[in-house]
Amino acid sequence: MSVDAYGPSETLTFLDTEEADLIGADTQGSDCDFTDFTIPSQTQASQLDYNGPQASGIQVNGISTKGGNSISGKLATATTALGELQFEEDDEEFFNSKELPDYACKYCGIHEPNCVVMCNLCKKWFCNGRGNTSGSHIINHLVRAKHKEVTLHKDGPLGETILECYSCGVRNVFVLGFIPAKADSVVVLLCRQPCAAQNSLKDMNWEQDQWKPLISDRCFLTWLVKIPSEQEQLRARQISAQQINKLEELWKENVDATFQDLEKPGVDEEPQQVLLRYEDGYQYQNIFGPLVKLEADYDKRLKESQTQENIEMVT
Repeated sequence: MSVDAYGPSETLTFLDTEEADLIGADTQGSDCDFTDFTIPSQTQASQLDYNGPQASGIQVNGISTKGGNSISGKLATATTALGELQFEEDDEEFFNSKELPDYACKYCGIHEPNCVVMCNLCKKWFCNGRGNTSGSHIINHLVRAKHKEVTLHKDGPLGETILECYSCGVRNVFVLGFIPAKADSVVVLLCRQPCAAQNSLKDMNWEQDQWKPLISDRCFLTWLVKIPSEQEQLRARQISAQQINKLEELWKENVDATFQDLEKPGVDEEPQQVLLRYEDGYQYQNIFGPLVKLEADYDKRLKESQTQENIEMVT
């Protein structure tokens, strides 16, 4: 390609300094002179990096850095504020038995007066909630301990009431039910047999055919004992059916045993399983010895539970 394509060289014009001041296109002026060609030292370079941009109002990703280290100051303030936050545990009272009232459920610790019932035989309180079991805690205790009588809390809707038959006075809650009146909004507690089947009830203005048990779906009826809310049950102590069985076994030996006693060493130890063949007599004795002792202790407790006290012999 020839130079003539760009025009003759005589047409090129160079601007003088005085004319450049008027036009503003002087690229060869003293303002653009650079005379320092030395390489800066490491210390000088680090100082330049540390100082950074000194212009005010600079934005990085839309965040203004005006005022120097304002971002660092805000981050430090936020970190300090978060460090001063205090979180209080409201659930500690459920796990500390010393802070629970006497009428708290011995299984989970719920102590709402409308939701707890006292066992008349062992004087322990249990709630009407299921928790992690198939039935309510009070029903679990009554079945496993073979107890049958209960009393409502004094601060409940029905007051301190012993559940018993209105006619014969029997207190077995597993045979008790209620019959509503035909006109008034009242109910009467009657046992299944023989009181609920008496023909005299027809003359007393009671709906004999409407007899219903006090226990339904392994829980007391809600108008009698309220069921704790789901939130209360989640905040309460979580106990499994296996732990309930172990706690009931502990109560047979120590009536004052608590849930914390289950965590003691030796409580959860299971005996060794029997074998088809044994190496020697020592191995046989070490396996069957604890099993024989467990069976003997069980027979002893069974016989003691069948004893009766304060019996007078009349001759």
